[in-house]
Amino acid sequence: MGQNGESFETLIEGYADRRVNRRQFFARAAALGISASAAASVLATAGPVAAALAAPTLKRGGTLIEGYDRDFAKMDTVLTTWDDPTMVALYEFTVIRDAQGKFVPDLFASWKVSKNLLTWTFKLRPGLTFHSGAPVTAEEVAANFNAFRNPKVGQNAIFWPSVKGVKAQGPTTVVVTMSTPFTAFPETLATEAAMIQNLATRKAKPKAYGVSVVDGTGPFTLTSYQPGIKVEVKRWDKYPGSGVPYVKNKKTAYLDGVRWVPILEVGQRANELESGSVMAVKNPAPQDVDRLKSNPDIVVVEFPSLAGYWISPNHQAKNLGFDDLRVRQAMSHAIDRPGLVKALFFGHAAADYGPIAPNWKWYDKRVEQYNQYDPAKAKSLLDAAGWKVGSDGVRAKNGNKLSWTHIGDAGQPDTAGIDVAVAAMLKKVGMDMQVKALPAAQWGSTVTGKTPPASWGFEWLWSSPMDLLVFFYAYPSDKYNGALPAVKAAVKAWQTAPSDAKLKVAAQAMQVAWAQLLPKVPIVTRNDVYAFNKKVMGYQPLQSMLYPLYNDVWINA
Repeated sequence: MGQNGESFETLIEGYADRRVNRRQFFARAAALGISASAAASVLATAGPVAAALAAPTLKRGGTLIEGYDRDFAKMDTVLTTWDDPTMVALYEFTVIRDAQGKFVPDLFASWKVSKNLLTWTFKLRPGLTFHSGAPVTAEEVAANFNAFRNPKVGQNAIFWPSVKGVKAQGPTTVVVTMSTPFTAFPETLATEAAMIQNLATRKAKPKAYGVSVVDGTGPFTLTSYQPGIKVEVKRWDKYPGSGVPYVKNKKTAYLDGVRWVPILEVGQRANELESGSVMAVKNPAPQDVDRLKSNPDIVVVEFPSLAGYWISPNHQAKNLGFDDLRVRQAMSHAIDRPGLVKALFFGHAAADYGPIAPNWKWYDKRVEQYNQYDPAKAKSLLDAAGWKVGSDGVRAKNGNKLSWTHIGDAGQPDTAGIDVAVAAMLKKVGMDMQVKALPAAQWGSTVTGKTPPASWGFEWLWSSPMDLLVFFYAYPSDKYNGALPAVKAAVKAWQTAPSDAKLKVAAQAMQVAWAQLLPKVPIVTRNDVYAFNKKVMGYQPLQSMLYPLYNDVWINA
């Protein structure tokens, strides 16, 4: 929602009613964080969509059935392995991003920072409760924060290094003290991994928590968790209400419930939506997007995802030369990123020359001078590093062939073709990468095991890209990024920045250092595409958020 309270839904209504002309529509859509391509796709169906929006009276009830592009992770904010849309229904943020990426209230009504930037004071909204009926107090929030930042407990403790102490000051005040300035703190708070849960419930039911039991503060409660089949939630009728400024419905949800079903076969997602098996779907096959956009009964919203796909060469694999920057650079120069965008994603993706996609607010275009497709340069770098082409076309050095097994994640079907395509490109410069895709659980244990593979592929998804880079560069189980001082310096600068200006400097330094030194080789960022039936009202994906919120959603059945 914009600063004047306008939402994309009301903007469409204004266009249909001729209160907004075409030029104004695009300008105001951009202010809401909607890309020009997404605005154009909606504009093409603005007449029927706006008519559906304007004519009916709001209806309560019904279940939204949504097709999801992955299987589901355990719904535990302390130890979740992946943040799914289920999280924003069952839990709430303490602070949240609006359409422009600005931090606004959710559970916290307000906050302030001391002049020396070392003390953050947060005020909770009054009257908050967990699903179990237990009150949400400052003491409980402080306990959550302390769990998140404890490396023996929290999965993402690496995001909290500057936090020296957290304590409650009365029933509604949380005071966080820092060892150094940490302007990026709201970036950490506005993620699903920092949502507040009832730790007493978690302690009482440690095996069940996040699977059959969830005790959050969100507008829905968990009714069913069946990995590979579905997750279902139902409206929480005692919900105290939303504090998010851009959420219109501040009271209990309109929907009776939401059911998410995993559609792992990419090519089936559009079919499931068109047939009516689901009402909304995330990330239909790229080749189906244009067809869905032409369907007057379907609304499509598209924008570059807060995500990226990379290949991670093991810098400890000295027998393959992966500790040699020239070899990693050769790998990168052998990859035709624009070709992948065109061939695999039909243009619905962006080439990544640095670790963060070009849609991010602090993207640094300097990364584009690195990692461009140049197979001749790749061959020259490998020659200079002493890797010579053998009779079989595979390079070798000191009796070691430049041949290895690359581990792909079969749990990420949308990016499965990238590894295979990259392997074919690398073969042309004498690098023999043989792809082995493993089921998600086996992939995870292999990548984080005592003997990591020579390389692995992964698509990350995180609403704070810099925190994600910190995680994957310094995370203890990621043992093979090498000693890269420039990257480490950028990490420290990010986690001690005293201002937004310094955060931007640190973020851009990280991007350039990453593009130069290649702890991991960036490939592409897919577009996020949300397609939904025009009868689904109030469904508003934002580029600044991983998933839409559900309190405003209703079905014009």
